[in-house]
Amino acid sequence: MSPYCSKCDNPAVYYRRYTAEHLCKTCLRETTFQRVRRAINKRKMFRETDRIAVGISGGKDSAVLLDILFRLEANYPDATLIPIIVDEGIKGYRDKALQAARQLTDSLGFELVVKSFKDLFGYSLDEIIQKKGVSNSLGACSYCGVFRRRALNRAAQEVKADVVATGHILDDEAQTIMMNMMRGDSRRIARTNRSRNHPIEGFVPRVKPLIEITERDVIAYAYHNELPYHDVPCPYANEAYRNDIRVFLNSMEFKRPGTLLAIMRSGDEIIRAFEQTASKTQINYCSICGEVTSGRICKACSILADLED
Repeated sequence: MSPYCSKCDNPAVYYRRYTAEHLCKTCLRETTFQRVRRAINKRKMFRETDRIAVGISGGKDSAVLLDILFRLEANYPDATLIPIIVDEGIKGYRDKALQAARQLTDSLGFELVVKSFKDLFGYSLDEIIQKKGVSNSLGACSYCGVFRRRALNRAAQEVKADVVATGHILDDEAQTIMMNMMRGDSRRIARTNRSRNHPIEGFVPRVKPLIEITERDVIAYAYHNELPYHDVPCPYANEAYRNDIRVFLNSMEFKRPGTLLAIMRSGDEIIRAFEQTASKTQINYCSICGEVTSGRICKACSILADLED
């Protein structure tokens, strides 16, 4: 016999391990809304008249992100949601993800903005890998991450967005914090979570509304709300250092529920410590393209120059 919902005594469809709650379909939806709303309010992610670019991929995380923001922002008629997808150019993978993304945006009444690596940079990701191969120092995910960030920022600027919402979830955030700690680069934790109260000219602020819900939460929400999404992993994903961290943290979360939340809270403390000096940090702009960079030439331009050699 199925257990009953911890909130309302209806038959439960999901068990949220880190809160020890059995949830029915309705309470799963409502508690997920509550957690997302709390994350938005706590981190002051949005303003009532924002133009919000929503980065979607066709996968489950961004499908849940767009669906939840669509429902939450219905209470704020002066806000605007603009879904944007970046086409890296991965044959047999991205085309199916684009199809799922269009199905989702059409069902919600949105027009999907599409930006491709090929149009922006002259190369698809497949062409980059074919031309340069991959190495331990710069694999497919490294190329992709650099160009995706650039493409999303340019697209957000073109639609005059005030902020970009991405589908990063609690699992992603904990993995990123651990990766940067293990690489000895704790400052990067703060750089990748810069508050919109400390804007950088030329860079549209990023926010992560799903930062307090797990991958299991996302899967359950998408399934029980019948959201269309592409559920095939990227063919290059296994090359990432992140994959090793993911396996380790999944094991720890299973043994000790709440591990991911504890890591995220530790990351929040690191961010607060570095935010005190954020306004004093030197901001550089690439001497080639003018985009924000930590050095003289940004990583995207450095990669493009290397591709032309």
